[in-house]
Amino acid sequence: MPQPLADLADLTDALYQAELAKMHGLVAQERKLRADLAKLEKHHKHNLTLPATQMFAPRHIGADVLWHGWVGRSRLELNQKLALVLAQKSRMMHALRRAHGKHLAAEKLLENARIEHRKRIDDKRDQQEQNLLLMKGYQG
Repeated sequence: MPQPLADLADLTDALYQAELAKMHGLVAQERKLRADLAKLEKHHKHNLTLPATQMFAPRHIGADVLWHGWVGRSRLELNQKLALVLAQKSRMMHALRRAHGKHLAAEKLLENARIEHRKRIDDKRDQQEQNLLLMKGYQG
């Protein structure tokens, strides 16, 4: 069995695993940003449903305007971060697909080499058996 092909398969697997690990980190980042956005929306909706009596003092001093401004800025910042992560994820998906394809190709080459190696061994054994039978036939 050809060792260089086995080494190539191991190398392409390592590269694929490295790309996969990067992707896991990015997916975790995306999940956190989406959770933060959902949490912000939940707090914002809860604030909107507060009774007018409870909101009188904050409205009187303008805190509600500040709150809505903060929510808007926070939402914008989280969405921008999410957009960057999604763009990076798209690029990484391309790299991950390429690494996976290279690994599959290397594995296929290795499997074909193993099959060819096995076939050569079997053919050699068959030839030796035929030679042995011919030699016995000449002696008998």
